[in-house]
Amino acid sequence: MKRSSIGTISVQLGVGRSTVREALRVLGHLGLVQSRSGLGTFVVGRELAVRGSASVGEAEALVQFFEFRRAVEPAAARLAAQNRTLAALAAIELAWQACYEAAQNSSVEEFTALDHSFHLSIFEAGENHFLIDVYRSTRPDFIKYVGMVLALGPLTRMMRFHDNLIQAIRDQDPVAAVQAVEENFVDTDVRQKMMMLQNLGAHHPAPTDR
Repeated sequence: MKRSSIGTISVQLGVGRSTVREALRVLGHLGLVQSRSGLGTFVVGRELAVRGSASVGEAEALVQFFEFRRAVEPAAARLAAQNRTLAALAAIELAWQACYEAAQNSSVEEFTALDHSFHLSIFEAGENHFLIDVYRSTRPDFIKYVGMVLALGPLTRMMRFHDNLIQAIRDQDPVAAVQAVEENFVDTDVRQKMMMLQNLGAHHPAPTDR
């Protein structure tokens, strides 16, 4: 493990301390660095995938797509917990098992496509055909924008990602299902933030603190 301090990183990169702190918070959530009180920050992983930065238009569309997901997925989880049949539950579990195996293979493309199928199975369990039709139509955008976000961190962190959501649907607990969805967005929010920081660094020099 390599130890670094915020001051050292700030000087090396020529950016302000506040920028470094935010970046380290995000990297910590992704499991790439670890802060230890009184000792500094240590690099504990190197699995961050650096890809070409998103265009301004892509970045805006990505933010709006995740706003859309936040609007509809909690409702779908609640309906799935209320309405699911044993057959629908089995379909959800099977879809997530496929995602789990893709995560083990570290295939972002495969995982993202299967992840859409998993979320669609939750919408189908809720039995609201308006929501089902809308979410089914998002598949190309889901694969594009979710794939961009997931590529910015270790895919293996996704292997237990939806366990609480599936358990809540299994237990027919709509409150827990909605809570699990909201908790899962924390990780993707951090990955989005990492992408925005990467884009900022690619297009604009970061100002130093005064």
